[in-house]
Amino acid sequence: MALLSRPLKTFLTTAAVVLTGLAAAPMARAQQFDQQPIDPNLAVAIASPVRNGAFYSLMILTQVPNQRQCWQEQGQAGGPVTVDPLLLNFDFTGACDRSTDGNGYSVRINSQDLGVHYRLEVSARQNDLVLFARPTRDRSAPPIEIGRTNGRTDGFLKIQLNPGWQMTRRTYNGQPVGHIYLTHDAPLDVRLAAGAAPPLSQTPNTPPAARPTTPPMTSPPPPPSSTVATGNYFRVVVPITGPNTLQQVRAVEPEAFRTNAEGQEVVQVGVFRDRQRADEVYNALVAASLPAKILGASAPAVASTPTLPPIPQGSVVVVIDPGHGGRDPGAVGIGGLQEKQINTAISNRVQQQLAAAGITVLMTRSSDVFVDLDARAQYANRAGASVFVSIHANAISMSRPEVNGLETYYFSSGERLARSIHASVLGNTDMRDRGVRTARFYVLRYTTMPSVLVETGFVTGSQDAARFRDPAAVNRIADGIAQGILNYLGR
Repeated sequence: MALLSRPLKTFLTTAAVVLTGLAAAPMARAQQFDQQPIDPNLAVAIASPVRNGAFYSLMILTQVPNQRQCWQEQGQAGGPVTVDPLLLNFDFTGACDRSTDGNGYSVRINSQDLGVHYRLEVSARQNDLVLFARPTRDRSAPPIEIGRTNGRTDGFLKIQLNPGWQMTRRTYNGQPVGHIYLTHDAPLDVRLAAGAAPPLSQTPNTPPAARPTTPPMTSPPPPPSSTVATGNYFRVVVPITGPNTLQQVRAVEPEAFRTNAEGQEVVQVGVFRDRQRADEVYNALVAASLPAKILGASAPAVASTPTLPPIPQGSVVVVIDPGHGGRDPGAVGIGGLQEKQINTAISNRVQQQLAAAGITVLMTRSSDVFVDLDARAQYANRAGASVFVSIHANAISMSRPEVNGLETYYFSSGERLARSIHASVLGNTDMRDRGVRTARFYVLRYTTMPSVLVETGFVTGSQDAARFRDPAAVNRIADGIAQGILNYLGR
């Protein structure tokens, strides 16, 4: 039996402390859920290729006994095993079950359901695919290796579980339910003694003693900057589960919009080249009790990062970020009022006013195109901007027309800028004051200058919607934003 790799020993030592805390104050889910074993011949964990193998997701198939066969396996011991998911070719209802995301599976260790704290993912490691449980809350904790494909080839690949791991079915009050656990039942001190997987740097068909012990990477390396059009990306989405899903997601990231992914209607939050940034957005959504998912993607179908124009030396640069655009209309309010149109009108007016005052103004978009979150933030960073202002319009239920008013958000160094803009807009309009607030919006966290996001009113509010339809009133909002920026800059 192979010995534990040093990184995995470190994890288990750390996890012992975590699980001790969990035992002292068990989670509600751990109290009511239990597990029952699954015959290993009736379940298979699969690395499922996405975009022709550019990325892999976890799929678990479970076979109902004495029913039509759901999959076939082909391969040799010690090497990769390909899986033919036969269920893709027939109506498998009553014959087998398929789990493809965190709603269908999670990790369970020492009788504790850790699905809230760890997510399951498949990552490429040299000539291998590895199934990890990766921490979603304590990012300092290392991932748990659960299994690997023992090599790579085209198609669906079986994930062969490491010693001590098995698949079990969740039970509720003693009755089995559809959820599958990747389970390790031994106490952690026993697990340390029992051994686990070989080091991540192994290559297939190499004797264990000869395998190097390179520590595992915690995330896939981002593609080099020269491969923007062809590299691997990470798409963060939230499946639409009710009429309020979009609104709930936008409370975390205002740029989110409705679209489709893998045949399902979702709210897309962003497409990221850097896995760590995708993880942070995912974690923020999970913390808000939203069922977020990270999907693989090729180069995102978005407008490319805006090209920086020549910037006069020594000039003060302000980046204005009109929210949404293109295929993403933003919020839609009373009478079909579209947020992206409001954002564009206000932003263009702000640009004109600042330029007239001698400020160099750059726009993340100057036409009706879609620009993703990271492209907006990186554009401002590359410009070396002094100020970043993202302009949006708010929304709530159409049944709440009484909700109106101005909100301004900042993170870290943007408070003085936010208060300057907020006070200036209120002084230039008769808008209701809904306050200056902190928020961890992506474009505020990942810009390196003082940054704010202005919610210029509610498209669902009776007062604000009427104001948005009045060009003179829109100009007064924009002029207030521009004057607030100039006041902040001492101009």
